[in-house]
Amino acid sequence: MINAVLWGGVGVAQADDTRPATHEQKIALLEDAKESIIKLFVVSHIVDTLKPWNSYITRSTGSGFIIEGEQIMTNAHVVSNATFIEVRKHGETTRYEAEVAHISHDSDLAIVKLKKPVEGFYNTEPLVFGDLPQAHQEVTAFGYPVGGDSLSVTRGVVSRIERSVYVHKNRSMISVQVDAAINPGNSGGPAMSHGKVIGVVMQSMHSSENVGYIIPTQVVKHFLKDLEDNRYDGFPTLGIIDQGIESPALRDKYGVSGDQSGVLVSMVYPNSPAEGILMKDDIITHIDGHDIANNGMVEFRHKQTIAYQHFVDMHQLGDKVELKVIRDAKPMDLTVELTKTIDSFELVAAPGFEDKPSYFIFGGFVFMPLTDDLITASRRRLGFDEKVLNLKSFWPTDEREEAVILTRVLPSNSNKGFHDTSFVLIEKLDGKPFKNFETFYRLVKNSKSDFIKLEDEFGYQVVIDRKKALASQAQILKLYDVPLGESEDLKLLDKDVEVPAAKPKAGSAV
Repeated sequence: MINAVLWGGVGVAQADDTRPATHEQKIALLEDAKESIIKLFVVSHIVDTLKPWNSYITRSTGSGFIIEGEQIMTNAHVVSNATFIEVRKHGETTRYEAEVAHISHDSDLAIVKLKKPVEGFYNTEPLVFGDLPQAHQEVTAFGYPVGGDSLSVTRGVVSRIERSVYVHKNRSMISVQVDAAINPGNSGGPAMSHGKVIGVVMQSMHSSENVGYIIPTQVVKHFLKDLEDNRYDGFPTLGIIDQGIESPALRDKYGVSGDQSGVLVSMVYPNSPAEGILMKDDIITHIDGHDIANNGMVEFRHKQTIAYQHFVDMHQLGDKVELKVIRDAKPMDLTVELTKTIDSFELVAAPGFEDKPSYFIFGGFVFMPLTDDLITASRRRLGFDEKVLNLKSFWPTDEREEAVILTRVLPSNSNKGFHDTSFVLIEKLDGKPFKNFETFYRLVKNSKSDFIKLEDEFGYQVVIDRKKALASQAQILKLYDVPLGESEDLKLLDKDVEVPAAKPKAGSAV
């Protein structure tokens, strides 16, 4: 199992010059690098997913390093949900208050800056980024793992390079596996080779000894380039589902000859960048001039391959990607403008940060939109419906943008018979489907019916006596120490803001 170390241009570039340095040169490079290493002290405000009206405070440490522009780079998971951040340079004792300037949860990267200027803080050489390392290249990881207050330096070699899952937000991108010891608190520190940063320490594999992962500089440089307009846009997607065509029958069916290869387009998401350009049953054979193998891999170095989606990842939002496809056994050249991120095509929202979860309590029945966080928090509970997991493979439509879950019931006299009901996917309200959580909220709040009938996909019914629910609401909230019956975002929907008419200025025409 892989876990984030939470406690504490397109294409793949070639490596930097890897000529061996002398022992003295290596020591000198390491000593110079240490001057730019930062320890972060973070206080975070965490909301209880299953009881979103409750929250708690955590304290953790992480690592970072100074880069060009008087900025500190670290992991997003180090500073997620942070309410207070302090930073301390290597070899110093004073902490200085800092804040998150930019954050990318997709790539698990963040930029932190000092809240107020500190004379001499940045009087050190910022670390510079190199290129993707070679397999077996020596790597040195810097950081502040828990258990000590001094800078830790560990060494290892690059084990493999592949597109894999970044645990923080469950996104897949290119990563570098190393066998250097990476422990809690190391997160956000630089991984260096030949005096340059080749990646940012990200996560470790807890089931294996000395198996760690770093975010390579291709992803880091994408993040920094994205921020050139001072706004984070994210990583683009084609908006399709595909499958490999290693089956001879599949290749014959779609007219793929022996010297051709690629992937089959199984589905094109509605309103995606590829809609109207790529078609279901197209065979994508090339991406930006790179041959796609029948298993979806592309050779980026001799005998080294990576999933073809990498070449989409490395584009900026708004870029165009060039594709070659086979349609009806005929070759075609296509261009897709990458205008959206994968978040646009998820019915179940990816893990969230900073923003508080939405919830709505009505007569003790607790409702929430279905999210990845809610699934993760609920899976160990009795009564969890594993079929809900299938919704993670679905996409929003005009009819359903969001799924709604009855997560639990706060028992009272007004909701007897449903006290043990939990994690029910609500498909219909009073016999009709609804679009999203906001629509569901408005329908319940504005209902004039004596009874509100909720149904799941199999017709199981939860019936709420509306008058009893309203009458018992305040008592239930007080009994279970719930300060608000709905989240702040829903509360704003209830406010009718009246904009007063502007008064004419003296002497102006009316």
